[in-house]
Amino acid sequence: MSIWDRMRGRRAVEVATPTKRPEKKSRVLGLTPELGSFLILGTEGHASTPTSALQLYEQSSAVSVPVNMIAEAFASVEPILLVDGKKVQSHPILDLLKKPSPYFSTELFLETMAKHYLVTGEAPFVAIGNVTREPLELQPLSPKNLTAIHGSSDAPDSWQVSGNTLFGNYRKAPVVDGRIPFYDGPLRELTVIRAFSTRDNSLLRGQSPLVSASREAMSHILGTTHNVSLLERGGRVSLVFHYEEDMDEDDFEEVKDRIDSQYAGANNAGRIGVSAGGKMDVKELGITPKDMDYKGLQAIAKESCALVYRVPLPIITADRQTLNNYREGKLALYDDAVIPLSKRIYGGIGSTVLPRYGLDPARARLALDPDDVTALVSRRNDELKKRREIGVESPDELRALMGREAIEGGNVLYLPAGLTPAGSDLFTADQDPALLEDEDGSDGGAAPAEQP
Repeated sequence: MSIWDRMRGRRAVEVATPTKRPEKKSRVLGLTPELGSFLILGTEGHASTPTSALQLYEQSSAVSVPVNMIAEAFASVEPILLVDGKKVQSHPILDLLKKPSPYFSTELFLETMAKHYLVTGEAPFVAIGNVTREPLELQPLSPKNLTAIHGSSDAPDSWQVSGNTLFGNYRKAPVVDGRIPFYDGPLRELTVIRAFSTRDNSLLRGQSPLVSASREAMSHILGTTHNVSLLERGGRVSLVFHYEEDMDEDDFEEVKDRIDSQYAGANNAGRIGVSAGGKMDVKELGITPKDMDYKGLQAIAKESCALVYRVPLPIITADRQTLNNYREGKLALYDDAVIPLSKRIYGGIGSTVLPRYGLDPARARLALDPDDVTALVSRRNDELKKRREIGVESPDELRALMGREAIEGGNVLYLPAGLTPAGSDLFTADQDPALLEDEDGSDGGAAPAEQP
């Protein structure tokens, strides 16, 4: 006999051995297990590993938007080689960076390195070729495929690389050029560019910047997932249907299906519920989209992640945008995020690659080309114009700030010819030698008119 008959007081009489008393069951409709665990337990340990940090990047636009903005801006600018502060126009190392690998263009290589570093705090790559000569290829690796193996000290003794790309065991070698290389045979050298970490004295692994913003990122992910689920199913998120009557498994599934058919789905939104007989309790838990304030949670998550990556809010949120602060925000993006990132990435690449080309890292370095950034060029030109108007620097000094060569006669500082000392009276004869000469006629000027 069905549950509906038992609700109306009709009980089935069975002549059989006593059956096991079924346990009471309740069902929460519309509340996903992920959201329930988040509301009850919160989150712990997110972004503490490269894999979990990359999952946050994949699932949350609050994380991916600032990361993509920084990485793509960095990758769009060509690298340059500076030796003793002067730009080198042509060099084999620049040719390598123009085609670092058959699988990676310059832009993709730099973008991959930047995103790995920004998301996980690590940017590993392998230099392929004889380790005592110039490398033939540079190829990035995913930090989630790296395992640090260490002995008695916190520093790694070797790196185990898994996956299908350049896997192997990269062992520590003696110090070379002030650094500790890791080799997998004579043709592979692994370099791990890492960020600061609170663990292992920062000697073992890098730490993701998202560690401090992982709760905000998770609230954004789970809140969005919950809202999408609510829109797809159209059910009330805050109702619990609880029956005090005992039900076996079949009856429970039947009741659940009936409630789902009556209240779930977009087409059933606003339907009036009707119940008859039995003891049923419907409770509203108060967990509604308004109470949980998803819009506010998403705004907080976006702002928190933007602040972690030092991305100005006016270039992310339309609420704060004006033409002026958007322009200033682009400059701040390069000053606070892109340029510091370029120093980390190019510094790590240079420490491995430059010595193999016979270059001293103390004198030579790879860098971002500021002449390739419109915002930086515009600001630099404005600054040069002001310095020229001040008039304390020669043309060669101004050209040096632009990375240009000196020109003939460029070391002469020119000032306006009409400038006179402060306090001079140009209309007093004893202050102007030219007027004095005119008075005594020594300059051959016209004689004064004869008086009658």
